Amino acid sequence: MESIIALEELVKENEAKVALQKRQLEQHESGEQKLSRMAQASTENTLEIANDLLTKYKKMLEELQMQDAEELAEKERLQAIVERKKYFDAQDSRIKLNKEQDNDKKLEAMRIIGELPTDVHFEDKELFEIATKSIELSLPELNELSQILDGIKQEFQGLLKQSEERDLQEIGTIDFLIPIIALHAHVLLSNILENIEAKNNKALDAQKNSLKTKEDKQESLLKTLGEQENLLKEDAQNKEVSQTISKLKEELKKLELEPIIEVKEQTFSGFPKFHDWWIRELWLSHQAYFALFKWKDIISNLCITTEQKKAWSIIFDRWVFIKKLLNDKGELAFNYNFAFDALLENHARMLEETDNKNILSMEEIVKKITRNEDFTVTAPFHNTNTPYLKFKKGKQTLTTKEQ
Repeated sequence: MESIIALEELVKENEAKVALQKRQLEQHESGEQKLSRMAQASTENTLEIANDLLTKYKKMLEELQMQDAEELAEKERLQAIVERKKYFDAQDSRIKLNKEQDNDKKLEAMRIIGELPTDVHFEDKELFEIATKSIELSLPELNELSQILDGIKQEFQGLLKQSEERDLQEIGTIDFLIPIIALHAHVLLSNILENIEAKNNKALDAQKNSLKTKEDKQESLLKTLGEQENLLKEDAQNKEVSQTISKLKEELKKLELEPIIEVKEQTFSGFPKFHDWWIRELWLSHQAYFALFKWKDIISNLCITTEQKKAWSIIFDRWVFIKKLLNDKGELAFNYNFAFDALLENHARMLEETDNKNILSMEEIVKKITRNEDFTVTAPFHNTNTPYLKFKKGKQTLTTKEQ
């Protein structure tokens, strides 16, 4: 249960706080590190608060861990206090209306209420504390991703059975990394698809709302028009009614001519295919390097959020590292390389181009593009004295002074 994990994490954090404050006070008393009066008072106050929170969270954790079906049923009969029952019966509504918390925390708090045993209740503040910690730890997704990763690992081991034992020597150290890259690529693809679906749904909802508003307005105008026409039947000479009818008809015509919001649903046609020669000739031909760079850039543009772009950059770096390592092993790593490609194809729709015509066509495109590129130009942020170089020089200077 996620709430138990969140409470265990809160207990650990407060245990660490208690240990830190005690250590500071002990160092003060021993004279090892004296504190000012204000700092000492603050440390003692922090220790007291952390101790209280630790006791509270431990008690809450014990409540959840000790409950079983029979105890819950008995407790429900014993704790039927009217005021408390009213409080917890209205908890969902109260949380929804809470203006101090954001929607994510509200949804997480209500989800925790739904998973709690029927007679275990937490105060609103306590619920939001657990919800905050659950969100920080990404607990709702943790179990699902763990299951996916286990599946990928099993699939990878199955694919590796085709390899000879000698093929695996010296490259076994990356076994743990390959399934993780496949999982990260899978999560990236899922996020992109979810974003596209959410964007399409938002556009469709806007279209439906626009159409509903138009239909409601038409219905109202037609109803009023019918009423005015009935009045005109009773008094055919009533000019005011005649004018009103004419205006209503004009409004109806204008309303009919109003365009309906068009929705162009965004689709995901898949990631572009990579070519094996880009890896084989990497660092040897600028066309291979440039093609790989363009491939990375195209996929980066398919990423919708900044987080997705950052994730893809990390995935790409690790993917190039492993592909280059396996490629340098030649035939010995062919089955290993194939297993890696199979994982990415199965879990992230990341494919390699195998059609010779398409490979040759892309080669010509790359050659044409590179002819127009100026390879003497450096990056816009070019600076030979990099931030890390400055840091390293500073460290070296300190070391020299110490000597």
